[in-house]
Amino acid sequence: MLRLGGRFWREWLPAGVRGSWQGESSLWRRIASGAFWEIAGASILNAFTLASNVACGRLLGPTRFGEFGILLATANLFLTFAGTGLGMTASRYIAEHRNSDQQSAGRIIGLCSATALVVGVGVGGFCLGAAPWLSARVLNAPQLAGGLVIVSAILLFAAVNASQTGILGGLEAFRTIAIGNAIRGVGLLVLVTAGAALFGLHGALLGYTAAGVAITIYFRFAIWRLCKSRLIKATYRFKREDLRILYRFTLPVLLATFSYTPAIWWSNVLLARTSGYAEAGIFNAVMQCQFVILFFATATSNISLPTLSNVLAEGDRGKYKRCLTANFLVTTVPAIAVAVPIAIAAPFIMSLYGPAFAHGANAVRLISVSAVFFAINSPVNHAMWSLEAAGPGVLLSLVRGGTLVIGAYALVGKGAWGLALAYMLVSIAQVVVGLPWLGWLMRRKFSTGSTAAVPVSLVAR
Repeated sequence: MLRLGGRFWREWLPAGVRGSWQGESSLWRRIASGAFWEIAGASILNAFTLASNVACGRLLGPTRFGEFGILLATANLFLTFAGTGLGMTASRYIAEHRNSDQQSAGRIIGLCSATALVVGVGVGGFCLGAAPWLSARVLNAPQLAGGLVIVSAILLFAAVNASQTGILGGLEAFRTIAIGNAIRGVGLLVLVTAGAALFGLHGALLGYTAAGVAITIYFRFAIWRLCKSRLIKATYRFKREDLRILYRFTLPVLLATFSYTPAIWWSNVLLARTSGYAEAGIFNAVMQCQFVILFFATATSNISLPTLSNVLAEGDRGKYKRCLTANFLVTTVPAIAVAVPIAIAAPFIMSLYGPAFAHGANAVRLISVSAVFFAINSPVNHAMWSLEAAGPGVLLSLVRGGTLVIGAYALVGKGAWGLALAYMLVSIAQVVVGLPWLGWLMRRKFSTGSTAAVPVSLVAR
């Protein structure tokens, strides 16, 4: 252990702080360990994804790269239905039951796994059948029908992986998730880049599909091994109360995500239809900078919900607040530290994609500001869902989605810069609304003295 002047470093802390640390050492170790592994895995994934996107941008050119970004945005839209709610459901309820009720945890694992497969097949099949209509009528690009066919396969494996990641998060198997992210990052760099070089746009999409297959297999074996070691038996024999989780928690999460994800997709479509696919390609490159800035927040989002849910079951308001504070620190501070140099180096970063991307530097600066506010809001969202505050979670997503759509209609005529400005307005609005609302929810929850999360109606009382 680290010593300063021959003394343990904790002895240099004030007595009150030292006592608090010792009393919460287990909680802080869990958060620190989870954050370390999630950040390590996300760092590798984001680094390889960024390298893959830079390579694809140079290989495909602005127009094809813009089409590539629109197709992936379409996949993310459909993934709203296929996996997001199930991943959070698994993380929330497995974290609550894994220590006290292994049978319930096993049923939730089976429920989320089976539902993800069924929904993935259904959503992927819809995308496959509707590919000609979506490409011609919605995207205004009939040549993208073949790409949407490949997107349907991406959706199937992405839906299963979303559920599997939630299960691993609920088990706090963050090291396993980190290894999976590293595998996926290497797969994206090698397979997507090779596919783009050999077969163009369709080759890049096939590379995404192959990477999804690899990570699905790895996570499946990892879950089986962890459940065996923790005496949790995954089962597909559900009880009525297990099925209630789907409409009490999964459905509100789905509604919340669907309130915002389609707004992201439609704003990209508006940009492509108004300013052209070349400008959409530039914005796709700009958004890679946001992904880099938010990789700490994205990584630690996998530890926020399970740790907050697990601590909430103890009914200790002070411990819950300290856990939430820790989550704020591990998301916001790194985001600021990364956003500043990216904003300064914006012209150089965009030049890496090629001369046609150079005028996107100002958009990078705007997206850097918005990313910091998005990082601040990440723990707010997870705290609301840990409290089962379904109504506020949905309404906050409606605020985000509505602000983005309005901003997009008003500003996409200015190209990538205009859409980046719309994102900045969204990020500020959600923090202004979300922080005081979360404070009210916490006071309301803990004033009841109950250790169980209490659902909050759509109309705040």
